[in-house]
Amino acid sequence: MIVHEGRIAVEQGLKTVSQRLSQSGFEITAIPATGAHIPADVDAVVITGGDENLMGQQDTRLTVPVIDARGLDPDEVVAELRQRLEIIGGR
Repeated sequence: MIVHEGRIAVEQGLKTVSQRLSQSGFEITAIPATGAHIPADVDAVVITGGDENLMGQQDTRLTVPVIDARGLDPDEVVAELRQRLEIIGGR
């Protein structure tokens, strides 16, 4: 039985990151690289760039962690997500 660690929105183009997150027990929701609507029920977002004006949206306010995957390997993204989600949710 797989226990889900959380639902993560992952920017399109981060295939290896998505695969590693899925293998690590996260539920993945893909989002396009630009102009994306980020689902309200995600626990975190993984993108390829900074979270300023995220995904081309104006006045974007996210209340979940945003992980910039630039320069990180998939295992580092998993570790960062687990750490950030633990801090927020006391998991």
